[in-house]
Amino acid sequence: MSYTRFVIISHLRSGTHLLRTLLESHPSLVCQTEVFNSDNPNLPYPLSTSVSEILGKWVYPEFPARIQGAGFVLQAYHPGGLQAFPGIRENPAWSDIWPKLQGMSDLKVIHLRRENGLRRHLSHVLARRTGTWHNWDPVRVHQVSHIEAPVVQEPTQSARPCVRLDPERLQIDFEEVDHLHRRVESLFGGGAYFSLSYEQLIAAQEKQGARLLRFLGVAPGQLKAAVRKLENRALDLSIENYQALKQHFAGTPWQHYFDESSTG
Repeated sequence: MSYTRFVIISHLRSGTHLLRTLLESHPSLVCQTEVFNSDNPNLPYPLSTSVSEILGKWVYPEFPARIQGAGFVLQAYHPGGLQAFPGIRENPAWSDIWPKLQGMSDLKVIHLRRENGLRRHLSHVLARRTGTWHNWDPVRVHQVSHIEAPVVQEPTQSARPCVRLDPERLQIDFEEVDHLHRRVESLFGGGAYFSLSYEQLIAAQEKQGARLLRFLGVAPGQLKAAVRKLENRALDLSIENYQALKQHFAGTPWQHYFDESSTG
């Protein structure tokens, strides 16, 4: 192929749509969403579709000569489920996605993670509670590749609830996501691998965007994301039992998640 193949590997609520739409604002890049999300009823193909067919038809097909890079988003748990969030649909038919990616010698891997696991967990809980998963820019959203039509709406902070989080479920989530990210590092860390945090991206989009373009071997360009930040409240205004949780996790590997000075 005459273009660079890449994949963004991350976890739910860690900035994948921010990153993928940022990259796709470059005229020479295409980046699809979560094509192996078996929990998505709006995928344009049946769950029995093979991994090879999805990659060949929807992610890495033949493109016009102007396209220099193409990729997609893969959550680190796909195509399985999550202990912390039971009910996510699994699809064993796609279990070979990981060895297939490992077998692509020219693949470039962007590993995106969110440093504050509490903020990530809260974002997931709020998305499920409110039904609002993204804050799309109504203009730029139409410039992004989609395998399904996005819902463009204007969320209001006043409509976002204050939630109570379960400490046992939180710890399961923290441990599970830590394990998934370590697995990604072990599978791809020795190759063409770019590690980035959501917090780094939020703090310096232009700088990180330029670094990513160099990694992908694409000409420099001005990048603009098609999503906007959805949650701006302080943790203690978003989590009803925040202080109790902070005490519960004191002295654990995750106590820094409860530092209000952390970027969220």
